[in-house]
Amino acid sequence: MQVYQIEQWDGPRCIAQAEVLAAFLDVVLPDDWSNFAEKLQGRRALNAHVAVDQAGRVIGLKLGYERNRGVFNSWMGGVAPDVRGQGIAAALMDAQHAWAKTAGFRGLETATRQPNQAMAILNLKAGYMVAGLDVTPGEPTKILFYKGL
Repeated sequence: MQVYQIEQWDGPRCIAQAEVLAAFLDVVLPDDWSNFAEKLQGRRALNAHVAVDQAGRVIGLKLGYERNRGVFNSWMGGVAPDVRGQGIAAALMDAQHAWAKTAGFRGLETATRQPNQAMAILNLKAGYMVAGLDVTPGEPTKILFYKGL
């Protein structure tokens, strides 16, 4: 039984809810999320798919924007640790891809930091192809993916 709903947030709503998104991201991707609203400003076609539980708590996120003409960059996201393994990431990905296709994008790109093998496998299952590696000394290796729509 699904105990969450997926909402689609446009750019202005993402920016207005930047503190909520930053607090969620700090749980799933600990980092410095200060000034997150500023990082969202100016992103073309900024869009999020947000999984919300029955209590209104954000439990999942897929956030992206148009990086290259006609290509949507699935920038970041995650699922709350206490609800992982329930298909939320796949549902968010499906919703994002359907939206991107309807919005007229011709493809999607994303990157997965290693050792996040679960996300790399989910990307492959969703039809992404490995497009390359980003190897930066002192940083986790990123697998770069692309999917045509």
